[in-house]
Amino acid sequence: MKDAIQSAAHAAMHRTLPPQLFSGLLAISADAVIAVDDDQRIIFFNEGAEKIFGWSAADLDGASLEVLLPNRFRAAHHAHVEGFAAAHGRARLMGERQQLSGLRRDGEEFPCEAAIQRLEVSGRDVFAVVLRDTTARQHAEDALRDAVTAREEMLGIVSHDLRNPANAVKMLAKSIFDDADGELVPARVLERVAVMRQAAEQIDALIQDLLDTTRLAGGPLSVRPCVVDVVGLTTRALQGLEPIADAGHVSLVAALSPDLPAAFVDPDRFVQLLSNLIGNAVKFTPPGGVVTLSAEVDAGELLFVVTDTGEGISAEQLPHVFERFYQAPRDAGPTIRHGAGLGLPISRGIVEAHGGNIWISSTPGVGTSVRFSLPVATSA
Repeated sequence: MKDAIQSAAHAAMHRTLPPQLFSGLLAISADAVIAVDDDQRIIFFNEGAEKIFGWSAADLDGASLEVLLPNRFRAAHHAHVEGFAAAHGRARLMGERQQLSGLRRDGEEFPCEAAIQRLEVSGRDVFAVVLRDTTARQHAEDALRDAVTAREEMLGIVSHDLRNPANAVKMLAKSIFDDADGELVPARVLERVAVMRQAAEQIDALIQDLLDTTRLAGGPLSVRPCVVDVVGLTTRALQGLEPIADAGHVSLVAALSPDLPAAFVDPDRFVQLLSNLIGNAVKFTPPGGVVTLSAEVDAGELLFVVTDTGEGISAEQLPHVFERFYQAPRDAGPTIRHGAGLGLPISRGIVEAHGGNIWISSTPGVGTSVRFSLPVATSA
């Protein structure tokens, strides 16, 4: 009953609208609106079509639709329209399996998208086509694709060329420390060498992030999972992160149950994951704050939580934190960068490569919690 009332209301509304209104709307549409008869002769050509194709309506009155198509598409298009006329459907999108192209009066081809509808007028078939010129969109997509390709190539080259000098600095620093065993190097020199080695290790970590980001663009990160003592591996990872926390005057707390089951993970990727998440938490936690790592078994998976008492993330910024190179603006000003914006995207890539999930909740001024799940060894 409700449907019948609505249908009657719609029918009554359309009866009150003069035909001139519909023809006027079609005439001024920015898209091309073209109608052809069952011989594919043009009988309607609106202003949008004139601007897109460069022909006037008077020029094409009664002309074959083929004049608007590149030569290589004309025969196939004629057959497609005949097949559409024989089908039961009355409307569909065109070019679902291939890119459509139109032909302007000056001979220029352009990409487009179109829909066709079959109408019956005075006992004859009339085909109405609505066509949109997608040249600007195609150019924008091509430019974006070229920019992404150039950036990925640049990242690969920079990563490769930076790794060699970074490794050289680390090796030279190690040789100096080896000589220090014989008390050949003054203590003040060793302190400076330690800073140099730490800087080289940070460069190496950034290079690895750049390489991982490039790999993420091509699909999931590669992992080599095995059965791992998650408590022991986490403890060792936290020990490596303590200097970072101490430097920021941030307390690092581990709340791990000693009877956590073994995990089925890639050990190196797991340490990288913790380093990214905890390092990120420390970075955005003011001096005197606390970063806590906890873990438990939840629904047959290991659930890890990294919680900080930092500045938090606004609801507007939260949906973007896993985007590559994204950095939420901070009170210190939008021009100050705090890293490359790769830690969270890579962390998500590592978790998803293991078949887990990762998500973030945050309250500005209170802190942020990052949760991620990984498989236990028995369910692998």
